[in-house]
Amino acid sequence: MLDAQFANALRFLPRTVRDAFGWPEPVQEQDFLAETALSLDRSAMSADDEFPSIVRKAQDDVQWRKALTRLGYNQVRTAYARHRQEGLDVFQDLGQERSRPTMDFVRDWLKEERRRIVAQVQWSFVVAMLATILAGATFVATIALLG
Repeated sequence: MLDAQFANALRFLPRTVRDAFGWPEPVQEQDFLAETALSLDRSAMSADDEFPSIVRKAQDDVQWRKALTRLGYNQVRTAYARHRQEGLDVFQDLGQERSRPTMDFVRDWLKEERRRIVAQVQWSFVVAMLATILAGATFVATIALLG
């Protein structure tokens, strides 16, 4: 929003001032949207075979992480245990994905997600513990003053 206001303000400056400072012509919103749509079309048309294997692997990792997050920790953990009992090497509960993550990848994701959940809950536990200690200290101080 601020960039749009700045670009609109540049339009009112005389052409010579913009040229003197080397400022480009303000980009119109329609031009920006057209360029963005064109670049998205080009990226959609490009085949995955054009990228090196390390880039494809990174893209797959990101897609798998998003898909696992959509399923949720408990559902993935349950499916992971079932897959381990069946002796499968690939996690198949992601639906119609073009490729599926290995069980090692899912195990690592579960570990990371568990650490994230524990860290998130840990802060609320610490805050609750401090509030309890403060309430206890206030109660003891009140009893000492009154008694």
